[in-house]
This record gives sequence, C-alpha cells and structure tokens, in this order.
Amino acid sequence: MKKNILTIVIMAASIINLVLTAVLIFSVMPAMNKTSNLIDKSVIDLEIESKNEKNEQTPVENLEVFEIPYEANVNINLQKEAGDEQDHYAVIKGIRVSFDKEADGFSDVKGLIEKNTTYVEDIVKETISSFSSSTISEEKVKEEAVKKLQERYDTKCIVEISLPGFLVS
Repeated sequence: MKKNILTIVIMAASIINLVLTAVLIFSVMPAMNKTSNLIDKSVIDLEIESKNEKNEQTPVENLEVFEIPYEANVNINLQKEAGDEQDHYAVIKGIRVSFDKEADGFSDVKGLIEKNTTYVEDIVKETISSFSSSTISEEKVKEEAVKKLQERYDTKCIVEISLPGFLVS
C-alpha cells in the first residue's frame, strides 16, 4: 500500500509538472518571442541608422569653419525640472559653424551668416535653453542646433557646430 501511495504522489507531481510546462510554453514563450523580435528590429534599425550617419560625414578638406567668439563667457539658463528649486545654466565661450564648401549655396549662406550672426546665436541659445540640467548634452545641443540652422537657412551646407567652453552647471 505504501508503494501505491508513493506511485500516486510521483504521478501527481509529474502531471503538475506537465501542466506547468504547458502553461509556460503557451503563455510566456509568445511574449518572449515578441520581445526578442522587437529588440532585433530595434538593433537592426539602429545599425542601419548609424551606417547612414557615417556615410553622410563631410570630408575634413571640404569643411570651412566660421567662428563667432564672445569676449566673455555667456551663461544660458536651462529649463527647470519638477521639484528642483536651484537654477541651472550652460556656459559657452563662442560658436563655431562648419560649412561644406562643396554644398549648394555655400557662399551665399556663409555670406549671410558672416554679415549677421544674430540668427545663429539665437538658435544656439534657444536650443540650449530648451533642455534641463538632466537632459542636456553637448551632442544633443549640436545636433538640434544644426537641424534648426539648416531649416532657417534652407541649406545642407551647414554640417556641424562646435561650442567652445561648453559647460553645464
């Protein structure tokens, strides 16, 4: 009789194991597959995007840099974060705009910017002030400012900006 009870317990444990395995296969596995596919798709998209960005870089010999220096450091207030009472600001010593000499409209756009640097300064300051102290990074600011400058001057000859002395406090 002890052997029969032991056999029944082993059989019940095996059936419970089988049921739990089936639940695992039919409930957890589809979700894991969806997550895996999503991650694979995201990685592939990022790889394609990074390859496109590398192909768009302008050769150094085609770059011409125009500098807008400041006599003193310029402080730009950043957005306040919820619950943060302290003022944060970014500091820059100037702006350097890099042009692609081979691009259409290079001489026209460069001439406009050399005559009046106000728009470039305003766009860079607006871009910096749109970030908070936790979200700002020099790369993000440069990327956004280049996009805005390209839109403002309706050209692709502005390929990069540099912010000497960039500091966040």
